[in-house]
Amino acid sequence: MGLETLFLTSGAFMGWSVGTNDASNVFGTAVGTKVIKFRTAIWLTAIFAVLGAVLVGQQVVYDLGNVAYDHAVRTPLHAFIVMLVSATVVTVMTIIKAPVSTSQSLIGALMGWGFAQSMGNFAQITRFFSAWIISPVLTMFVCLMLCVVAQRFIEARVKGLAAYDYFIKGGYLVAGIFGAFTLGANNAGNAMGVYYRTGVFEGPVAVLNSLLPFEVTALGFAALVGGLTLALGVLTFSKRVMLAVGEGIAQLSPLQGFLVVFSSSITLLVFSIWGISISTSQAVIGAIMGASFSKGHRGLDFKVLGRIFVAWFGTPTLAGLIAFAVGRIFF
Repeated sequence: MGLETLFLTSGAFMGWSVGTNDASNVFGTAVGTKVIKFRTAIWLTAIFAVLGAVLVGQQVVYDLGNVAYDHAVRTPLHAFIVMLVSATVVTVMTIIKAPVSTSQSLIGALMGWGFAQSMGNFAQITRFFSAWIISPVLTMFVCLMLCVVAQRFIEARVKGLAAYDYFIKGGYLVAGIFGAFTLGANNAGNAMGVYYRTGVFEGPVAVLNSLLPFEVTALGFAALVGGLTLALGVLTFSKRVMLAVGEGIAQLSPLQGFLVVFSSSITLLVFSIWGISISTSQAVIGAIMGASFSKGHRGLDFKVLGRIFVAWFGTPTLAGLIAFAVGRIFF
């Protein structure tokens, strides 16, 4: 149990990286528009991300475990290396303030490892690639439609009300909590899913079941650990990317910011139900683009968007090349 459990450290590193990068986007627009305080945002995100991971996130853990198994990840050591490569790439991108996709980094590393071992499942990978394209486009159109409706029928009527500020803040809180929940549901698998079929959870689960009055499953334990490591990343190092997403791409009105959070949360929920891990960053940025297009793309910084798109394409490529090299040289 001891040595194999240590192999989970790179998965914990990945969960932390998810928290620092993807989780920050749940309340990024709320903080960027100064409706919600940063400290409030990170605590709400951390708490509800753990709940989402435990209550809904097990399907994504299960599916990613199968993808990893089909790409030659058969032991805790294999999982440790793949996760270490993926998390390192995500952390580097976070340091340079690029809201990169952790799911892209992970799938890229799995592809590289699988190719090094002459194993892989092209149909599974195609499913993820399709999701990376569909998710930001879907969120963009959802947010665009919501913003057009809100601007035409709602904004003018509520803007002059004395309770307008409370209306906006309440909307941000509800949407942010929903987003944090779906974030945990969709991304806990990024931290621990690769380990699921390696047997690494059997020892800790056996110990817990000998101490607790209820039964803990390996799947549930993996989702919980993933959610907790994600929450740790939110609480310790999420501010840089949160401000970059909230302020750096476009200037949003308070109502637009609320609809960005709500739209991206809908997309995360849909893909969580399908068992596909997607990037919160991609969903949020797609929604921000939709909000900007609703007013003729005013304030949209295409230079920032270009840098983000380069990071999206570069991340799986870099992770894949590193994992391929490690797998081919040492295994």
